Amino acid sequence: METMAVIKARLLNKAYRTKWMKCLFVVIVIMILFAFLPKNGTEVKSSGSARDSWGSADKVTEDSLPTPSHARYSWGSADKVQVYAEDSIAQGLKQRIRILCLVMTVKENEESRALAINQTWGRRCTKLLFVTTEMLDDLPSLVLHVEEGRDHLTAKTMAMFKYAFSHYLDQFDWFLKADDDTFFVMENLRYLLSPHDPSNKVYVGHHFKRYIDSGYMSGGAGYAINNAALRHFGQNSDLCVSDGWGEDIDFGRCMENIGIKCYQTKDILGRNSFHGLGFDETMYWFDRVKLHAIQVKEPIHIGPSCCSQLSVSFHYLSPQQMYQFEFLLYRMAVYGRHTSDNMFTDFFPATIIPKGHYTEDPIPHFE
Repeated sequence: METMAVIKARLLNKAYRTKWMKCLFVVIVIMILFAFLPKNGTEVKSSGSARDSWGSADKVTEDSLPTPSHARYSWGSADKVQVYAEDSIAQGLKQRIRILCLVMTVKENEESRALAINQTWGRRCTKLLFVTTEMLDDLPSLVLHVEEGRDHLTAKTMAMFKYAFSHYLDQFDWFLKADDDTFFVMENLRYLLSPHDPSNKVYVGHHFKRYIDSGYMSGGAGYAINNAALRHFGQNSDLCVSDGWGEDIDFGRCMENIGIKCYQTKDILGRNSFHGLGFDETMYWFDRVKLHAIQVKEPIHIGPSCCSQLSVSFHYLSPQQMYQFEFLLYRMAVYGRHTSDNMFTDFFPATIIPKGHYTEDPIPHFE
């Protein structure tokens, strides 16, 4: 017979083992849960993509309520949010200056960059098309049968403008080429374009003074040609290369070959309106600014003096920055501060940029 002391010791030992096993089980369950949770810095497509932030909120039912992290549903009804603004002049320009926005993108950017553009500045185009080699699911697409990749950007650009010539020539006054990481203030762009005589063939953007006697417009900052220029391009595109990697250089050389001139886009104070650099780089000093200064062959101003008050475009923006721009420009105001429209009379002189920029000097790299 076991003594009472032995029985008691066995029962205590069994209870101790049982509690220890329960604790171990709880620890294992917690570790498994943490293993499947998203880490900081990890891109999670299902809970934080731009599609979730700017989608159609009116399609949400009580049976499919989102988790709080889905910003899609917080910005989906942005047009219904009351904003006090008077924009009759901007709306008048929109009716008078019809712009086809052609945004270069790829299928993998549909859920991020392309969607951000579609829900921000792209809404203010007369018509927006995303230029791809694969159809996008629910964004307006122009699918071109060209080889994708940076080594074939020229082919994509030339095919894009040829398509615009064949299908949209009589529907629009201007044709804007943009990258999917560039933000445009369309009201400022229309005002910049408004002084130009429609009968003149016009090519505008952020001017680089290299490689071509006329120079060329930065692809990243975006550039535009008017109806007369597109018509002339369509009739003389055989004088342009059909493929290459330097899309903006090749297109600039094409414009020079067919006799289309570069026009100035600086304001009357000499400040740029198209910006080939990112917003951060125009605000602070980075090595990229040095490289940019060599491209334009002139000093680059940074900080408050960097940019025109009626700036048109900024390059190298993330989707998140595009939403920030959208909010700060269109949903926020400074009480008691207003700029009268007549302050900007003749703000952008429609002048031709003279030739004399050809050079083969290599562009140095900064560490």
